[in-house]
Amino acid sequence: MSGHQAKPPLRITEAERLPDVVRQFLLKHFEVITESRPHLDQSAPFTQWDLGPERIALTRLREVHEFSAGILELDEPGHEGDTIAGRLKILDRRIHSAIESLFQWDSWEVRLLHPETKQLELFVSHNLAPLRIGESIFAAARGNGITGRVAATGQCVLTRQADSDDEYLPGLEGAQSTMTLPLQLGTRILGTLNVESHERAAFSEADLSEALLLGRYVAAALHFIELVLRERSAVDRQTASAFRGALAHPLEKLEAVGERHPEVKAIATEIREAMDAAGTGPKAVLATERDLRPAQQDPDLQGRHILVADNEAVVVQGLTKLLKANGVTVTACDGGAEAITAFEECHARGQCPDLVITDIRMPDRNGYEVFRGVRDLEPQLPVVLMTGFGYDPSHSILRATEEGMHAVLFKPIPVPRLFEVLKSAFNA
Repeated sequence: MSGHQAKPPLRITEAERLPDVVRQFLLKHFEVITESRPHLDQSAPFTQWDLGPERIALTRLREVHEFSAGILELDEPGHEGDTIAGRLKILDRRIHSAIESLFQWDSWEVRLLHPETKQLELFVSHNLAPLRIGESIFAAARGNGITGRVAATGQCVLTRQADSDDEYLPGLEGAQSTMTLPLQLGTRILGTLNVESHERAAFSEADLSEALLLGRYVAAALHFIELVLRERSAVDRQTASAFRGALAHPLEKLEAVGERHPEVKAIATEIREAMDAAGTGPKAVLATERDLRPAQQDPDLQGRHILVADNEAVVVQGLTKLLKANGVTVTACDGGAEAITAFEECHARGQCPDLVITDIRMPDRNGYEVFRGVRDLEPQLPVVLMTGFGYDPSHSILRATEEGMHAVLFKPIPVPRLFEVLKSAFNA
């Protein structure tokens, strides 16, 4: 294993010909010694050209820079780039393409650092075993593997022999060496890149330099997506607020009329409830009083048992009230860990739910972990994931879809869409 405290020396000729981003990268990570190019001997019978290791290294860095710059192009023909989920899928493909084209690594993963919980959530991986259900990695100098240490300290780590580092957490069976580095933008660490190999001492200082350059572009793309998500969230809140403000006075008039006409009062109440629900953003279930007190229970839902998991109480309460109004038995869970435990207990009693609805992003266990916990015990049981704004940092949608997930619901959840999904699952 080697840490990277001092900058390694690097002698460069014709540094002024390098792209600015490459030159800045080299200055940050190396003790750069610049030299002018020697005068060519015009009498020589052939053209002199420096093909030494320095020029080869610089040519390689330029290649990595030019290819990695394409990672920032998160718009593609069609409408996929119009949503957060679409951009994340594009970034997923870009990372795969860059690694396959530039490095041909067989086993690697990218994890994103949650800014509040400090958990390192899996974003994309190739040929590395996922963490077992219940396992998590956090940014910490000790006790969370090499990846956790890199995320906490910002220092890159090469292990020549993986089994020689007590912090190593197995990802590739039989791995002999690893390379782990932060995805860093300025002083901020957004995640980590970890690469593993069956060969001892498979990664060099040059590999690390190239990977760091790739990592800067990945970090920049992630930061861009994060900014877009924040902007869209703010715009949605502002739009909802403006909408409620514009309708406030007309609705007050309607409610005044409703004091004399019960049917008008009922309509006004339903409009206000819909406005309030829409204004709470991605945490809401768009249910009105009519949905919560149906004239008769939906026959396709009546008598069913559904487990609901979300760390947002308003979502759990809204779904529980709506489902119970239609004759459903609900097991309500505060987060993913509680959902996994509750499902295991129901399974042990022989009283498994007919369906599970779980949020994707929860602080203890994510949506994919809940999905896997359910499917490990009941391989055919339908699981529905929920998310706000299509944001899926744990990559739960992609992984669960590949393994047979039933559907995804995007908050705020319209009741007709919710019932459509539930009925299709029960009638499949």
